[in-house]
Amino acid sequence: MNQKVYDFLKCLIPFAVYVGGLLVVFTVYSIYASAVTSDFESAEKLVNSHLLELTTVIDAVLIPVFYLMWWSDRSKLPLKRANMPAFSWSLLALIGASGCVGLNYFLNMFMPQAILESYSETSEVLWNKDLQWLSFLSVVIVAPICEELMFRGLIYTRMRVLLKAPYAILISGLVFGFFHGNALQFLYGFALGLLLAYVMEAYRSIWAPIMVHLAANLISWLLTFIVIIPSDDGGTLDYSVLAGTLLITATGLFGIVYIRKIKKRKPKSEEET
Repeated sequence: MNQKVYDFLKCLIPFAVYVGGLLVVFTVYSIYASAVTSDFESAEKLVNSHLLELTTVIDAVLIPVFYLMWWSDRSKLPLKRANMPAFSWSLLALIGASGCVGLNYFLNMFMPQAILESYSETSEVLWNKDLQWLSFLSVVIVAPICEELMFRGLIYTRMRVLLKAPYAILISGLVFGFFHGNALQFLYGFALGLLLAYVMEAYRSIWAPIMVHLAANLISWLLTFIVIIPSDDGGTLDYSVLAGTLLITATGLFGIVYIRKIKKRKPKSEEET
């Protein structure tokens, strides 16, 4: 095998580890479901009813695994820590929030109805109102840490050894989009993945994209469970936070400009701790 192809495939090992963990957990639970139910349909229903719990377990188990892999990689990677003023943390949170809200409004406005309905069925697993606080733990805390260690901490930074930043950002964004599955989530994941990889490149710290990702998922959780305003026809208002969106988006755009200035600063000589 060509050495470059081999090195590129090595960048995707963390993704293969995640898929392998997914297969192991779901296979074991599927065997259990088959043993305690009378037919295949009942077993499938039991597995589907616990997708959120199973996904949370997988992410939680893989966080220390990916952290150890990332720690082992640190000496080989070209990204050294950049200067991060205290103000950066709140700015990163606003960038994540604005990115989430802006992308959701854009996709809801332009995507075909059939794709939106397909995503709605899928999202019921993550945004299960009967498991509101488990959803918070999974989507807002566990998933961002696990995914950022995997995609930005490992996949992106390994690609940066082989590729220039724009190519590594693009490819890691595509992988992140495919990771999310359906068409709507692919577009959302791809766009968010580009932003997260750019933040990683600019700040050169795994905590920077974790903060952006956490804020993006937090605003999604809040809009789903907290900021819901009834409309006259009995539904909910899609524009319930439009005013706040404009403010947050403006702040996010300012943040992108600010990050560019951070990136131009001379990085510290010491490695990230």
